[in-house]
Amino acid sequence: MNQRTMHLRHIDPDDGAEVHRLLCVPEVYEYLADGVEPSPSITSDWISAAANDSVPYGGGLWALTRPNERQILGLVRLADDGKGELELTYLLHPSVWGFGYATRMAHTAMDHGFGTGLVSAIWAGADEPNTASISVMKRLGMNFRRKVEYPAGVGVEYVMESTAFDSSRIELLSIV
Repeated sequence: MNQRTMHLRHIDPDDGAEVHRLLCVPEVYEYLADGVEPSPSITSDWISAAANDSVPYGGGLWALTRPNERQILGLVRLADDGKGELELTYLLHPSVWGFGYATRMAHTAMDHGFGTGLVSAIWAGADEPNTASISVMKRLGMNFRRKVEYPAGVGVEYVMESTAFDSSRIELLSIV
């Protein structure tokens, strides 16, 4: 599969069914929703909240798609944590695991967020057994911040300070 055929695009309200379809894949919600399939209201709440994330810090919710297709193969979100930092969340459909998309999506979103000049740090968290997500954080150059307690058990957080971010380190996806 040619990675250059993928890009990120901003989520719009018409994407609700596609976002929900992706969130309801068991391998996706295993860690994202602590193993519980999310309801449609969770999906719409996530899309609504993401619309507010874009102001003023450059956050938001983007979909990984192929050109001219509506099918969403991945999502990346930067959410304002209210402390001058953004929380990074990323997820992929299992059919595109192992191609580097999670790392490139996350790096592209981080580049967008840090590009505002208003964000001091971007952090991400994962359940401790989610080694794939933790590997993405490490490939991004994020540093271990702390262990945390999530509803489903122990997790970890990693962080990237704005001064340490190098946008040229990983090939960016285009945002359309």
